[in-house]
Amino acid sequence: MIVDDHSLIRKGIRLLLKNNTDFNVTMEAATGEEALQKLYMDKVEIMLLDLSMPGVGGLAIIEQAKRMCADLRILILSMHEDENYIRQAMLLGASGYIPKASADDELLDALRTVASGRFYLSKNAEQSLLTSMFSGLDGDGRDPVKCLSHRELEVFEYMVHGYTITEIGKLLNLSVKTIDTHKTKIMEKLGCKKRNELVKLALQYNLLKTEL
Repeated sequence: MIVDDHSLIRKGIRLLLKNNTDFNVTMEAATGEEALQKLYMDKVEIMLLDLSMPGVGGLAIIEQAKRMCADLRILILSMHEDENYIRQAMLLGASGYIPKASADDELLDALRTVASGRFYLSKNAEQSLLTSMFSGLDGDGRDPVKCLSHRELEVFEYMVHGYTITEIGKLLNLSVKTIDTHKTKIMEKLGCKKRNELVKLALQYNLLKTEL
């Protein structure tokens, strides 16, 4: 689903995806209300969303859409490059962000990444949101992942980017049982019970990478 109040933008995205067999545009919406109504009537796997929408704003759309369909992957395609705006969108459940100016170069890669269950951030977003990755501390000077071992930190990085336990095991040449043990220890040390809590922590402390 393409959600943008400019018909030319929606048409342009359709043209970009026209010759690609991986994705099929099934719906369009010019307002947030229209997008939520269509989402209620029919299921989609990915929503391409502009944050600057008339009526129901982009952040509210993310929150309501994720409440309606928890598995929905939302890719932000917007002119906004403000760090706080991007961070809010990701914390509310967006799976990725690219600026409209980079759509020609990044859209397909971004769609494939979020479709696989992982997160995608453009280089521009990386510069504004992740400049202090793994070295930035919060206002109290506390590094939240300092308690993790080197191997646990590796597993943590893959987990917050959406990799499954089996995939992480293959990447690190470790058994599923070993990765699951690391996962349990990571959750205990960081005080998290679910993967999405790890993702929120990673976003809060600038620990999310664009690539691994």
